[in-house]
Order: sequence, then structure tokens, then C-alpha cells
Amino acid sequence: RSFSILCAWLVFCIFPTVSAAEAWSIPQANRQLPFTATHGAHPDFRIEWWYLTGHLESGERRFGYQATFFRLGQEPTATAEDDAFGDEQLFLAHMGITDVETGEHIHEERLNRSGWNAFARTGDTHVVNGNWSLKRQPGPAGPNKQGETFLLEGTIKGDARLSLRLIGKKPLVVFGEEGISRKGPEGTASSYYVTFTRLQASGMLVLGGETLAVSGEGWMDHEISSSQLDDGQVGWDWACLQFDDGREIMGFILRNDDGSVSPYSKLVWVDEKAQLSHQKYGEYEWIKEGVWKSLATGGAYPIEPRIRTPDPKTGKCENLSCDR
Repeated sequence: RSFSILCAWLVFCIFPTVSAAEAWSIPQANRQLPFTATHGAHPDFRIEWWYLTGHLESGERRFGYQATFFRLGQEPTATAEDDAFGDEQLFLAHMGITDVETGEHIHEERLNRSGWNAFARTGDTHVVNGNWSLKRQPGPAGPNKQGETFLLEGTIKGDARLSLRLIGKKPLVVFGEEGISRKGPEGTASSYYVTFTRLQASGMLVLGGETLAVSGEGWMDHEISSSQLDDGQVGWDWACLQFDDGREIMGFILRNDDGSVSPYSKLVWVDEKAQLSHQKYGEYEWIKEGVWKSLATGGAYPIEPRIRTPDPKTGKCENLSCDR
């Protein structure tokens, strides 16, 4: 099976569930957010992130990159944005670079309260955490247009600097049914989940004192919610893949506290025109074939999943390995 390996897996268990009695907003079915406002921050929701991952090339050298900007509300009220430090919002961020040739992975994480050096603007994408930033450039006015452009800037300690221009090669995708991605039977465990499944990347990577012109492809998720997990759920594993034929897959399994997999797990094929084909858990298999154990904490994290899924174009079942 020919595909460009843009594969990532995440294990989340840091966000608490939210009861309907709380004043945080809850995603509503069949509600279409205004286009530029979709990309900006939504402080009336508790949890929000902008997640980017991809691969880069410079001549024969290959690199992987990842950057995530989180906004975590502390109080269910939208507050005016200014330069003063406040405690209504917390801003977390991760950034990492992998050198495929050497196997070296460098990374950094940050946590700041809101203020002049950590914020997420409403109305359009402008997210900052120290000298890390993600900002949308003016582009097409409609939600189904290609060509949306984002600028990603950041350093990793004193080891690397990354500057990328990311241009949407396919229309924006909205995952989920009726405009929301449900994680359980209660409406509180859901999100607005919008994605550019194929971004054209170009820019500069400074690594080990060497400045490299880089190009490649990427993926960007933006999720907006007040609770990502239902009662009894403890986290999830997630992966995305880009195929050489212009299609993509987004898939995840939601893990229950008894070790079982939630039926609200999902796998989605995205065709060349950004049309979606959904598969419920049971229609696809998610096989865990590896575990990475942290020497610092002892925590075990699943890696290298193998996904068995019917191809909606051919009807044949494909075995896709995320270990490359």
C-alpha cells in the first residue's frame, strides 16, 4: 500500500469531564461556525487546541515535526483580551523535531497563564506561547476553499528553530456527524473538529547550527469542546495517514477504564475531494503492536498501531502499519 507516512498517536487523559450543569458551552449539532471565527479561539468552551504534524525534506535528509497549542479555560466566562496577565486561561504548548537520519528527537513543552506572551485571539488564528506562534494569513473567504495559509514559528530550547509556511492543498474537513464529533451518548462529550488534512509545507529548519531549506506536507487539527471524554473513558489513541493517491485517514479508539474500547471510536477515510466515509469500531480493527515506557515516570504509551480497514474505493481490506 503506497502512502506517505504522516502518522501520529496521542494518549490523552488530562482533561476532566464536564457536567451539563456547568456554564461552559457545548457543541451543537448542525451549527456551522463562521469561517474565520472557526479558526480563532472560543473562550466560552473549556478546551481547545491547534495541532500540527508532518514530515519535511531537505535534499536526502528527512525530518518529522509536531507543534500543538492548547487553551484551557479555568472559568466559564469569556473575558476581554489584553496584555495583562490573568488566570482565566492557561496556555500549554508542545513542539518537537525528529531527525530521521540520526534518530534524534528534540522537544520542549511550555505552560503559561494568559498575558502578553501567551494568548489565543478570537475571530481568526493567532496563537502565541513565548516565541512560538501560529497565525493564519488572509486567504479565500469560504469554508470549502483551498489555499488557506498559516505561518508556524518556533524554537526548541537552543537546539532548533523552525519557520514554516503551510498552505491548504485540500478543502477544510469537518469530522463527525451533524457537524460535531461525539465521544459518548451524552452531548457534553463532543467537539467541533475541523481539519486541513493536507498542507503544503515550505520554509527553514535550523538544526545543529546548520540552516536547511525544507519542504514537505502536513496536517492540522483544530478541536473545540468543553469535555473530550465521557464518564468511564480514560483516554484515546489517535492516528492520521496521508496516501500517495491524495486520500487520508483519521482514526482513533477511545479507551474505557475497564480496558475495553468505546463504541464511539471512529475511523474516517477522506477522499481526493475531501468527502468523508465513516467507519464505526468493529468495522475496522486497531491492533496495538508496541509500547514505549518512560524511564522517568514508568508510564506506558501505545505506539506503532496496525489498522485493518476496508478501503471504501475498492472494498478490499487493507492492513496499514504506523511503524514507519
